[in-house]
Amino acid sequence: MSRAPGLRPLLFGSLVLASSVALAAGGDAPVTLRWKVPPASLGYEYTTESLSPKGNAMRVDLSSIKLKGVAPDKRRRMFEVSQPTESAMVLVLSPKPSGDVAARLVVTRVDLPKAKRATKEAREVAERMKAMEGTVQVRATLTPSGLVTSDLKREQRNLVALMVELPSRPVSVGDVWTHTADLLDMGPRWHGMGDIINQVQLVSLEREAEGRTVAVIDFTLAERHAGRYEDASLLKPIPATLEMTYVGRGEFLVEEGRWRRVAGQTSTVTKGVVSVDSVQRFVMVSLETIPPEVLAAP
Repeated sequence: MSRAPGLRPLLFGSLVLASSVALAAGGDAPVTLRWKVPPASLGYEYTTESLSPKGNAMRVDLSSIKLKGVAPDKRRRMFEVSQPTESAMVLVLSPKPSGDVAARLVVTRVDLPKAKRATKEAREVAERMKAMEGTVQVRATLTPSGLVTSDLKREQRNLVALMVELPSRPVSVGDVWTHTADLLDMGPRWHGMGDIINQVQLVSLEREAEGRTVAVIDFTLAERHAGRYEDASLLKPIPATLEMTYVGRGEFLVEEGRWRRVAGQTSTVTKGVVSVDSVQRFVMVSLETIPPEVLAAP
C-alpha cells in the first residue's frame, strides 16, 4: 500500500492529542498488562451516541454503477438507510480451562431515528438492526493479552479487539506499539493511494491512594484511501474516498487485570456509491453485575 505523506494534513490534523495526564517518572519499571478474569466472569457495557450534525443516514446511489449490457433505466437506484442514534452492547468475558478467555458480545439496545417515507430497503435494514437486540452477535476466544484468536469476519474481529487488546510485551511509560485492528479493507479491485496511522501508547502509570496502579493508554488509529474501483463488468471505474478514525483512552487496573473505563470517538466518512458522514462517541465501563438476560442470550 502506498503511503502518501501529503494526505496526512487532510485527515489527521485533528488527531493531534494533548495529553492531560503528566507522564510518570522515567524510572518506572515495565509492566505486563494481562486480563485476570474471575470464574464469575467480567461484564462491560459499551454504549455509542451519534454526534453527527447532518443526521444519521447512509446514502446509497447506484446510478454511478454502469454495468456492461445493462440499460440505464434498469440501473438507476438511490435510497437512504438510517443509522442508530444510540446503541448499547454488553461484553462478557469468561475464563477457559486452557487459560484463554471466552468473549461474548450481546446487543442490548438499538435506537433508530423515525424515518419519513422510508424505502423498502431502508425498512428492511432497520428491521434487521432492531432484531439484533437481545442476541449474541459475536463469540470469540482471546489470549490473556486480549489477542483475538478466533476466525471472525474483519468487522467483528476489529470490534472485539478494540475492546480487549493489550500489549503483547511488557511496556514502560512512553512506549508505543501497533494495534491489530484493520479499519478498512479495500479489496483486490481497488486502485488508489492510502495513508495509515496506527499508534497505541502507554501515557502514564498512576498510583492511587488505594494502592492500585492504573495504566493510562491512548489509541490513535486512522485510515484514508482515495482512488477508484475497477472491474471488467464496469463500463467505467467507480471513484471513491473512504476514511475511518478511532481515537480513545483506556484506564487499565494493573493488579486487578481489567479495564476500568475506555472512552473516545470514532468517525467514518465515505464518498461515492455509499456516502456516510458519521461521528460517534463511545464509552465502555465495567458492570458490577451482568444482567441475567444477557447471560441467557441466544
